[in-house]
Amino acid sequence: MLLTLAKFELKNLLRDKMTSVMIAYPLVLGGIGKYLIASNLVEGQALSIIAMVLTIMAGVAYGAMSGFSLLDDRDDQVFASIQISPVSLNFYIWFKVVFAYCLAVLSGFFIIFLLAVFDLAYAQMLLVAAASALQTPIVAFFINAFANNKVEGFAAMKAAGFITMLPPVAAFFFLDWKEWLFAFSPG
Repeated sequence: MLLTLAKFELKNLLRDKMTSVMIAYPLVLGGIGKYLIASNLVEGQALSIIAMVLTIMAGVAYGAMSGFSLLDDRDDQVFASIQISPVSLNFYIWFKVVFAYCLAVLSGFFIIFLLAVFDLAYAQMLLVAAASALQTPIVAFFINAFANNKVEGFAAMKAAGFITMLPPVAAFFFLDWKEWLFAFSPG
């Protein structure tokens, strides 16, 4: 059943042009980051900031993708159909979010590996990617809590991205107690 749902979800995501772009978005950003680093356009402390922002963006992008997928399902009355199926609505929603989370973890790992800014073992890269991907459910549910259509969802996505990306970047510039003022974000 899980494999069938995964195939359906992947087909559903690739069918819509916006979500299919969002699947490749973090990977393209990782490639751009690698180009900036390889051509020495970014050096010093900016390397860490670029790596951190690109890794966090993977979770935000896949959270937005999942949020828009849930919005589409709500618009197409899929939730009403799910309620009469053997799959519970909560399982269906969480499956979509966990599926996007797994994609975000893989993308975050790929970005960290590709940039090679930090000297980390593979297990450490996976842990960092898993922690940064925790923003996926936050963004997905934030979009669905405040949006009724794709236009409102786009505005909610921008707000969620700002809320989840600004604190980790801002905390990077403080080394004393002020750093903990920005600790409310999972990044």
